[in-house]
Amino acid sequence: MSNLNNDENAYRWVKNERIYTLENSEGKVLHIAEDRTCDGNFITDSILEDLAAECFEELEGKKKI
Repeated sequence: MSNLNNDENAYRWVKNERIYTLENSEGKVLHIAEDRTCDGNFITDSILEDLAAECFEELEGKKKI
């Protein structure tokens, strides 16, 4: 699955059947996405990257508050 770096921390997507879980390097779950299409193959690496970016933006916004 996809490995991503944001700042100094590593993140990765873990796939379990139709469920994709974004985890940080400590194994903390940051986001969960489910592919509900009939074929179960709609979610692409590009979609996962976009979801991760949105998640990181949201986390950064929470830190500033």
